[in-house]
Amino acid sequence: MNVTISQTMVDALKTLKDVPDTLRKRFDAIAPADGGYALKLDDEDSIALAELVQWHMRTDPATGKPTPQSATFGELIRLIDEAQF
Repeated sequence: MNVTISQTMVDALKTLKDVPDTLRKRFDAIAPADGGYALKLDDEDSIALAELVQWHMRTDPATGKPTPQSATFGELIRLIDEAQF
């Protein structure tokens, strides 16, 4: 599947820790496309990426709202879900 992501999402993916090699290869292959960036994933990679970004989602203790990076990850999960169906 192809998921069109924003530059903000590309930047957020670069901050992830403990990324499996298969996902790292997918990140390295991100290329400009259709006003954004194309992230190509198979079904297993899409599930692994969604789980990985969920581990990195945080809320701001002062406000109780998602941090800007967490909001970006939430949007990425939504895009992956849309691409799957």
